[in-house]
Amino acid sequence: MREILKLATSQLRAKPFNTTLSIVMFTIGMSIISVLMHFEDHAQQRMENDIAGIDMVIGAKGSPLQLVLSSVFHADNPTGNISLQDAERVKQHPLVKKAVPIALGDNYKGYRIVGSNSEYAQLYKAKLADGQWNKKVMDVVIGSKVAYHKGLRPGDQFTGVHGFMDVGHSHDEYIYTVTGIMNENGSVIDKIIVTNIESVWAVHGGGHGACEHEHEADCQHDHHEDIDHIHSKDCQHDHATEEAHVHGADCQHDHHESDEHKHSEECQHNHDADGEHSHEHDTQSSIESIINKVNNNQELTAEEMSLYNAYRGHISEKQLAPDEAITALLVFYKNPMAATTLPHMINQNTSMQAASPAIELNRLMAMLGVGFTTIRLLAWIIIIFSAINLLIHMLNRLNQELNEIALLRSLGISRFKALLLLLSHGLILAVSGWFLSIITTRIALVGLSHYFEQIDFHGLQSLLAGEYYLLLYAIGIGALAALIPALKAYNTNIHYLFNKL
Repeated sequence: MREILKLATSQLRAKPFNTTLSIVMFTIGMSIISVLMHFEDHAQQRMENDIAGIDMVIGAKGSPLQLVLSSVFHADNPTGNISLQDAERVKQHPLVKKAVPIALGDNYKGYRIVGSNSEYAQLYKAKLADGQWNKKVMDVVIGSKVAYHKGLRPGDQFTGVHGFMDVGHSHDEYIYTVTGIMNENGSVIDKIIVTNIESVWAVHGGGHGACEHEHEADCQHDHHEDIDHIHSKDCQHDHATEEAHVHGADCQHDHHESDEHKHSEECQHNHDADGEHSHEHDTQSSIESIINKVNNNQELTAEEMSLYNAYRGHISEKQLAPDEAITALLVFYKNPMAATTLPHMINQNTSMQAASPAIELNRLMAMLGVGFTTIRLLAWIIIIFSAINLLIHMLNRLNQELNEIALLRSLGISRFKALLLLLSHGLILAVSGWFLSIITTRIALVGLSHYFEQIDFHGLQSLLAGEYYLLLYAIGIGALAALIPALKAYNTNIHYLFNKL
């Protein structure tokens, strides 16, 4: 058998162009499928790591998928903010085991700054590679990717940019200090900057965060109270003086003129009040109707959309001060019953929305699956054509090597060994294509990791189960492509070959 393999290898090397073309076509198809396998496996593992067992995400109403992408995967813009008071009520619910708040709003050179408490890093089992955990306002710990790509070390300082693009308004007056770097653990925390919520509040004008940042909360609080107290006294004094002045002036007017003027003003006032009350009542009814449509996923007219946007803006301005709001709440259920109770309760009875990361992840993978399936189909078409090319290559070699086979048969090689010789040709070509596809795949993954920070492939990747199936497929294709020429050589009479010579 060893001699047959050596002979088959020598025959393939004798015609390098045809051999190389067959192997390259087979390698391309196998490499595309192998790369897709690694991307799918990597994406699934990363998403599972990023979810970190989170059962539900609570945030502002909008797209559930956008809420999950922004709050869990940090790959989209948030749907808005929610009241810290409402979040605390959810946190105290008896069906909630644990709830971790997060506050978003800024980034540093494309890497998001996430405000949360110490439980957030624990979700991903993050450990420090250098430095210490953040303890004060404006202290941060950074992921391994941030440290690697931006060259940050403990003790370095930087300022954030508003929003989630690396260009924009910079908060130059608020300086973050790096206190630690987390180990790489293959989750989203590798690519973010973690601080406490008070830091986010401080940067965006929250009173509590700013007080802690300047370490002058008591002084500022007393100062504001004094100003408010003095302002209140001045207002009361001016008001009292004005009332006395007006009362004195009214006493000097004619009695009848005063009564007529007063009666006219009362009528006008009552008319305006009734009209205003009626308008407010109609607007409130319209808002309630619009909210019902939004909750039932019904379409809105242009006028209704304008009213709804104005209503949302009014609510945001009234309730969501920087130090009274968070972006989302990451919730863990206490028991399975919570999965059927809490999301429905929050979506129907509150101004917030609840989204399940697992459900939204399945929706996302279903959408991405169409593209993966299309690319995979193209790869299989390439492999099929490469198998056809391999078959044509083997038939051409057989027609050219009939004389060699006749000579080998005359030297004592049996029909079975001649059959094995041609089968060896096909197997060598197919297995060589598979082996080169494995090497090509690893080179491609490392190259993509170098040019795209979102891709985390480094070094040689272990063989996936699907790649072992590809090896079996390659062996089957090689044997099938060589089978027809091999059977033809097996059934050819040696006397016919010599007479043809």
